[in-house]
Amino acid sequence: MKGLSPLIAAVILIAVTMGIAGVLALWATGFMKSKLSESENVTVQTSCLAAEFTLRYGKYDKGKRSLYLVLDNTKNVDLQITNLYLIYPNNRLETKTINETLKGGEMLAINVDDVDDNFTKGTIKTNCPEVSLDFTYSQVTS
Repeated sequence: MKGLSPLIAAVILIAVTMGIAGVLALWATGFMKSKLSESENVTVQTSCLAAEFTLRYGKYDKGKRSLYLVLDNTKNVDLQITNLYLIYPNNRLETKTINETLKGGEMLAINVDDVDDNFTKGTIKTNCPEVSLDFTYSQVTS
C-alpha cells in the first residue's frame, strides 16, 4: 500500500488550514464586537462626566395643573431628558415621561400636564445615570 498522493495531501492541508482560519475569523469577529461595545459604553460614560444642567425657571399653575420648567445645559454635552419624578407627602411617586433632548450650552422649556398639587419634591432624570436635578415644590410656586 502506497502513501497519499501529493495532490490529495495538498488538498487536505489546504482544507485543514481553511478550517482553522474560519474558526479564528469567527472568534476575532465576536471579540471585536464585544470590545467595540465596551468602547462605546466608556465613551458615553466619559461624556456624562462633563454633563451638568440647572433649573433656570420653574412655575406650577394650580388651575391648569401644569408644571413649566426651563432647563439650562451649562456644559457642551447633549443630554436626553428622560423622566420627571414627583414625590407627594403620602410617599406617592408619580412618573412623567419627557424624552426631550437638551443640547449642550442651550436651554429647553418643558411643559408637563396633569400634575397634582402639593408635591414635595421633583427629580429630573437624564440618559446619564449620575446626572439629574432635584427641585422642591416651593421653588416652582413662589
